[in-house]
Amino acid sequence: MHQLNNPIRIALISSLTFGLLTSLGCKPATAPDVSIDTTLETPESPDTSASTVTSDLQQPETRASSTDEVVIRGDLSSVDWQSLIGKKVAIEGDLVIVDTYDLVRRGQINVARQRLYVPTSRVDPNDVDPSANSFEGGSNVAKVTEAQKFNDTAIITLDDGPATQNIFPPLLFPNLGTTNATVRLGSVLHGVSGKMVQAGSKLLLVADQPLRWTAAERPQRPNVGEADVTVASFNVLNYFTTLDNGNNNARGADSVAELERQEAKLVSAMVALDADVIGLMEIENNLDAEKRLVAALNKAIGKDAFQGCGLPDDFRNAPGGRDAIRVGIIYRSDRVSPNGDVDMIRDDAFHIARTPISQSFRPNDGGEPFTVIVNHFKSKGGASDAEPDNKNKGDGQGAFNAGRRSQSLAICDYIDSLKSDGTEPRVLVIGDLNAYQQEDPIDVLRANGLVDLQARFEQSSETGK
Repeated sequence: MHQLNNPIRIALISSLTFGLLTSLGCKPATAPDVSIDTTLETPESPDTSASTVTSDLQQPETRASSTDEVVIRGDLSSVDWQSLIGKKVAIEGDLVIVDTYDLVRRGQINVARQRLYVPTSRVDPNDVDPSANSFEGGSNVAKVTEAQKFNDTAIITLDDGPATQNIFPPLLFPNLGTTNATVRLGSVLHGVSGKMVQAGSKLLLVADQPLRWTAAERPQRPNVGEADVTVASFNVLNYFTTLDNGNNNARGADSVAELERQEAKLVSAMVALDADVIGLMEIENNLDAEKRLVAALNKAIGKDAFQGCGLPDDFRNAPGGRDAIRVGIIYRSDRVSPNGDVDMIRDDAFHIARTPISQSFRPNDGGEPFTVIVNHFKSKGGASDAEPDNKNKGDGQGAFNAGRRSQSLAICDYIDSLKSDGTEPRVLVIGDLNAYQQEDPIDVLRANGLVDLQARFEQSSETGK
């Protein structure tokens, strides 16, 4: 979320925060069998930083099956998991859940001794000083690589055992769904034991009993204070009214029941946001999905207050306008009103992404107009057919970084076009930029005069200012 440095009391809240927590794969250590000289002090909270280490664990000298239990009390990055295949392993002390992506589908979670972060959310590939805004050069890539190596060795994947997919409730958390607790990132496990196995190239600790855990608290709705307008960004995760029959281009629900369940969750979250303007990502690229979502929201609040901005004329002929998904904007018409027609950014940079949509609004109770630009930049994967500039450069920014950088530059050019008579427009750039805070596309926006509001709000929450 980015704003031109121009005073206006606009609060931004988001149902999804992009660029904070990592989703890490398990990469086994390759060091030979050695004596480990580590014992990690138990963290006091999910946010504990790296702790002091002392000595205790001896690695077994063979990989043969054994009834002996290997106890790990130390830093996981020092463990040679490969040497423990076939062994019963107990990890003592608290572990923090850092990835739940495969929990329901495969019954797997990634855990570590502390919260882990994608390196480029904190380390700039181009600048030692993270507040600097260079967006090329790569002089600091070594620090990004160092941080990634730490992440790769700091985790272990827990598995429920059966190869059956989509078991619910998950075997690791059999009481899930019977309480209000959810397995959020940052939730804490209180020790775990199981057998070490290898599945393909992946090392897994197959748990031998349900996990003992404490759920991380669900974040409270941000306090927007005395804001005049509240704007939110919301990824609706492939909200399609066209059902997926396996032969069409639909990416959403497979049945009416699935669609209704998805819709109910979206409506509940959006109503709770209580935002005046909501930027949408991953909504089906038609008008029906937006209209249905607006109708469901109005039914939930008991009045026809929500409206959709729709699409600009000739949208599908703009670069990125024919993607299966698009961005969109909905708003509370009892609080703000459109100030002109919905617009889009026509630039060749978006031919590999989604066409950005722009809408200017004016608060109904007075005040200056402001403009919201909703984006969904190109993702980091699927680069097998990419042009050389968009290949993964190994700098922590993934594939298509050059494309995303060009998309940020196109946004800046569009903002420049909004300026008239020397007036600085009040602009909010929101959505899924598919880039973490220290990556080039974000540096481009900052270098062109936009303020990173996420960083500002995080600092405010830490300092109380």
